[in-house]
Parts: sequence; structure tokens; C-alpha cells
Amino acid sequence: MSATKILLADDDPIARSIPAAFLRKWGYEIIEVTDGQQALEVLSRESIGLVISDWVMPNVTGIELCRKIRAATSDHYTYLILCTSKGEKADLIEGMEAGADDFLVKPISQEEMRVRVRAGERVLDLERGLAERNHDLKNINAQLETAYEQIKGDLKAASWMQMNLLPSPSQTTLNIASEWRFRPSSYVAGDILNIFKLDDKRVGFYLLDVSGHGVPAAMLSVTLSMVLRPDSTHGSPMKRHNPNTGRYDVVPSAEVVHNLNQSFQGKDDQYFTIIYGLINSHTRELTLTQAGHPSPILIQHGKELTVLGDGGPPVGLWPHSEYETIHATFRPGDRLMLYSDGVIECANQRGDLFGEERLLKYLSTTRTEPLPQMLAGLELEMERWRGQIEFDDDVSLLALEFKEHQQEQI
Repeated sequence: MSATKILLADDDPIARSIPAAFLRKWGYEIIEVTDGQQALEVLSRESIGLVISDWVMPNVTGIELCRKIRAATSDHYTYLILCTSKGEKADLIEGMEAGADDFLVKPISQEEMRVRVRAGERVLDLERGLAERNHDLKNINAQLETAYEQIKGDLKAASWMQMNLLPSPSQTTLNIASEWRFRPSSYVAGDILNIFKLDDKRVGFYLLDVSGHGVPAAMLSVTLSMVLRPDSTHGSPMKRHNPNTGRYDVVPSAEVVHNLNQSFQGKDDQYFTIIYGLINSHTRELTLTQAGHPSPILIQHGKELTVLGDGGPPVGLWPHSEYETIHATFRPGDRLMLYSDGVIECANQRGDLFGEERLLKYLSTTRTEPLPQMLAGLELEMERWRGQIEFDDDVSLLALEFKEHQQEQI
């Protein structure tokens, strides 16, 4: 191990030689200079951690040397010991304010100098240890940043994939116009929704919400969106092959939810809530099944808003759960609003919830507005209530409007 370097600055050769001899005897490597200017030149080209300087020197004094060293930019700490014949309190305060760490009073005591230098070495050892740990932390932080950027990129890709599973915006299927909003609380959501044509007269739709948040919930929501595909006729829970006709019959909503509950028992303690419904565009009949999901709202001309259903058990919790079918009829211009619990459980700064009553009031006052404006206004209303544009939970909205004439745009 190489000897510790000490820079010794004193314009008096005799006064300088005495401490230099002691220090060399103790194993230190000594660089001697005659004033503060020379000391600065040496420090500019060599890495020296400990400087012992006389207070009174020509060109650059010891006190000025302290100030210049402290003002300079360096990748390591320099421990400064000022040698002085002054012992007054005011002088010591001036030296410390200039950046001195310690003092030696002339005539210098050999043992006192040894103690002061060793104290300086301990400080420098601590500084080097901290510098090494900081270096290690910087490397760790850089690795974490790289990993975070990779994870963020993966989550953005997953978000893009999830968004592509959603239906086309502002579409009309048979004579059912639809509009939706999808606001994940993070990159990906445990919510998912869809509306689709099942046959030449029936439209299916759903909005579901997986328990929990983040990637695990999103993975199950994506799985469910793949399961709930009407074109997967050989295994779709929405259609059943009829051997008598050779065609696929549409499965009633309660049976679809029942079959989902049987299929998703014991899936890592995850469960989900869902509204699954069917609309017959010829008979204007609406049937839907509620499984632990917030009750949809039927908006009809000249009538009070109707909350459909009163709960039902979530899917995936209890194997023997029973599910009911809710029936309703509609006329042209009537609407149906589905939403996730992130809407009514949206909390403001005081912790008060947005609530079903506030949602009903909003829908009642905007019932004649076009669907896009109605949903955009609801988003804005929730942001105002929340006090910010970010939500704690996923927010999903699906609004359906029953049209007079069939005008399909898929």
C-alpha cells in the first residue's frame, strides 16, 4: 500500500523541515511548497487529500488557500490543517469559515501533530468509503433505471395490446350505437369491455372488472377478452352448436356467466365482476346478467332513470353461485350505461366518493346529449370531483343507444 501524500506549505524552510521530518518518519510521503500559490499548482495536477499550511505566507496566504480549495471543483475531499501562532477564538472562527478542518498552534507539538493528522486520515477514509458506496449506488441506480425503462417499455406494449382488444370507437352494430371510455389507473387495466354481433338480430356486450390492480389483473382481463369472443364458435361460451339445425345458437346471458364461474374457480384467488347482456334488435328485448358488478342504468324518454339489478355474486369465488336474468324492453332513443366501480368509488381530496346518486344526476341532466359528449362530460365531471386527471382505480364506461333503423357499421 502506497504512503499517504501530504502537502506541506510554509515559506520558512526551518519551520517547514521540522514537521516534514516527523511526517516522513511516520511513513507519509511529503510534498513541500513555499507558499499557497505553489500549493494550488500542485493540487491542480495531483490528487492529495491532506494539506498542512502555514497561516502567514507570501502570494497566497493560508487562509486564502483554504478559500480557493473549497471554491474549486474536485472529485474528492481535501482535509485542511492550518498552522498558526494565533490562538484567539476569533482567528479560529475565521479559519473555519474559510474552510479549515483543524488547527496546529506553533510551536508544533510532535504528538499533537500526529493526533491531528490521524484524525484527518479517519475523515478521509470515511469520505473515500462514502465515495465508493456512492459509486456503487450510482451503478445500481443505473441498472435499476435500465430495468425500469425495459419494464416501462413492456408495459406500454402491453397497454397497446390491451387497447387493441377494445371495440372500434363510436360504432353502430345492427341498430345499437355504442360509445366507450377506458381509463387505466396505470399502464394496463383489470377492466375490459366489448360489444359485438352474435347473429343477424342479436348483439352481445359486456363490461368486466378483475379483482386487484396492475399486471396480474390485466393478464386475466386479456384472457377473458379472448375467451369472450363470439367468433370462437368451437368453444365460445356465447354460442352453442345445435345438431338439429347445424347452426350455433346464442347462449342465454345467465348461462354464459354460470359457465364462466365454473371455468374460473381457483384461479390464484382472483375473481371478477361482470355485466353480460344480449339485445334483440328485432324484438327490442334486452336481457342481461349481473355478477357482482355495479348495476347498469337504463335511460328512457319520459321516465325516471332505472337501475337494473341488485348485485349477484362475482365470478370465480363460489362454485355453486346462481345467476339471474334481468329483462327490459327499449324504444328508439333509449340508452343503457355500464360502468366499472372506479366511477362511483372515485374519491375526492376529502375521501368522499363520487357515488351512484351523483352519477344518476349527471346522466339525467345529459340524457339528450350525443353519446360522445355525454361520456366526455362525465370524465370531466369525475376529474373535477377528483381534483386531478389521474384516478386510483381503472375507469371504464360503455354507453349503448337504441336506434330506429338498422344501420350497421363494424
